[in-house]
Amino acid sequence: MEKFLSLFVALSCVLGSGCDDQDDASLDANMASSSSPDGGDGSAPTPAGQDGAAQAMQDAASIPGGEDGGTAAPGQDGSALPADGGAGEPALPPPQCSGDGDASAACGACTHQGLVEGQPQGATCEYLGIPYAKPPVAALRFMPPEPAPAWAGVRRANAFGAACVQSLDLSLTDNKSEDCLFLNVWTPSMTPAAPLPVMVFIYGGGYSGGATNTYSGIGLSRKGPAVVVSMNYRVGALGFFAHPELDRQRASKPSGSDGIRDQQLALQWVKDNIASFHGDPNNVTVFGESAGSSSVCVHLVSPGSRSLARRFIMESGVCTSGVGNGVAAMPRDKAYGVSQQMVSALCAGAADPIACLRALPADQVIQWAPTAQTDMNLSWAPVVEGPGGVLPEHPDALLQRGAFNRGEVLIGTNKNEFGLFQLLPIFSMDELRSTVERQFGAKADEIVALYPEAASDPNQALITLMTDVMFRCGSRRLARSVSAMGSAVYLYSFEQGAAWHADEMGYVFGDGYYALGIFPPVETLANVIQGYWTSFAKSGDPNATGLVPWPKYTQASDQHLRLLDPPVSGSALQRSACDYWDNYRAAP
Repeated sequence: MEKFLSLFVALSCVLGSGCDDQDDASLDANMASSSSPDGGDGSAPTPAGQDGAAQAMQDAASIPGGEDGGTAAPGQDGSALPADGGAGEPALPPPQCSGDGDASAACGACTHQGLVEGQPQGATCEYLGIPYAKPPVAALRFMPPEPAPAWAGVRRANAFGAACVQSLDLSLTDNKSEDCLFLNVWTPSMTPAAPLPVMVFIYGGGYSGGATNTYSGIGLSRKGPAVVVSMNYRVGALGFFAHPELDRQRASKPSGSDGIRDQQLALQWVKDNIASFHGDPNNVTVFGESAGSSSVCVHLVSPGSRSLARRFIMESGVCTSGVGNGVAAMPRDKAYGVSQQMVSALCAGAADPIACLRALPADQVIQWAPTAQTDMNLSWAPVVEGPGGVLPEHPDALLQRGAFNRGEVLIGTNKNEFGLFQLLPIFSMDELRSTVERQFGAKADEIVALYPEAASDPNQALITLMTDVMFRCGSRRLARSVSAMGSAVYLYSFEQGAAWHADEMGYVFGDGYYALGIFPPVETLANVIQGYWTSFAKSGDPNATGLVPWPKYTQASDQHLRLLDPPVSGSALQRSACDYWDNYRAAP
């Protein structure tokens, strides 16, 4: 419990606007055909990686599209976006691993780097710690990731790789390193009748922490069935450092979003290799929570993610702008300013500041923090780098002109997100007004008036207000933007229990979530949520037999699903407050 308490303090400081006093702390912060032992078609059981890879890989280059209504990744006129940003390359031919072993082990698979042998976990094959990139160390620090080299023989994949070094330690492990670009795969051990949908998870942590070892994809894989993948990516300064001198060294790939480039390389690995694990490279859903959700938002709009994902699930975080959206994309000039502070603090006077920073211990680089900020944004986040960048333009601009990777979207937030970040509650209307005034100035009274619950429960009003500002209203705004462009959107509000930030993760992963899951999930609701998520990954529609109907989102009704036990439909989600925040302008 002590570790969790210290974690809450750290999170509130990262996402909040300070930890100096009580008020500041208050403010901030389906397999029926393949389930039989014979594989479902009368054939003998086959381990992962032996059959179906070539067939599944033949058309891997045409990701969005197919018989279930997916559409091509378009620009405003429906044409494909340019492959700008260093990812989204055509899929490689199926991997061949003859000559140095075979994939006949119970959990063996062939990748383009070589053979891997995982471990059986009941009816699931678990592959842990597969490198997808070269170690980003020495001269590769602050550089785009490069594909992992091949290996000889069989690589044992039975333990998580090292977590990335991080300032906000959410890894729950002492095994951290700058050499951390590993991914994990969970897949049914028996070959299915057809390739399975693939779900690629991106962890959160304020772009300053997080790791894959706090999640297991076994339950979600079994529920689908689906192939579940997770990857580590660089965080903090090692993942999001932007500097003009570094830009000159990197030619057509400007600096500032290497953590996202890591994710794109991992997604390319999935596209090239996942058929060997029973996965369908043409049916990839990328999903994430918090900064991981913001990352999914980046993949939604990034030209470099074109063809890497077909569907998108965003849980509590978007990359678009907003009054208090702490995980929004960062303008390049601001990113340059933060990095220059870092150079001045760690390498003042150095003739070659980039070489100086590369020579420093990774822990010294990652633990550096900029001077206190006056807004609610993070110090490190994906950067709008300009031409050649992961984000050649701000996500708002890309969405406005329809230049995004269209596919179905499932998006939502938790009812009381801000509860996780509030260190101390408030007890009076006076405290509420002073807290809101300190953040929003002369508009405090009209803002408080938006929340009538303030009269009886000022602390709940503050939690609702800050949840609206930091999470809920931005997610609704993104839902409106992409649905207006023709994408199918499904909106939710997770309302079970305390419904704080990250509380839904125990329901998405079930007993495979080890980080902030203090409150044990309700098993029936966990089964339902996993059903929605895996149904969406399969077809682009979360609805399935036996589940409460989930209406498609429209702006007119703001229809959504309230994730409770049992779920119920809802409409007009915080409409009046979110309408206000969508049009908010600070007082002069």
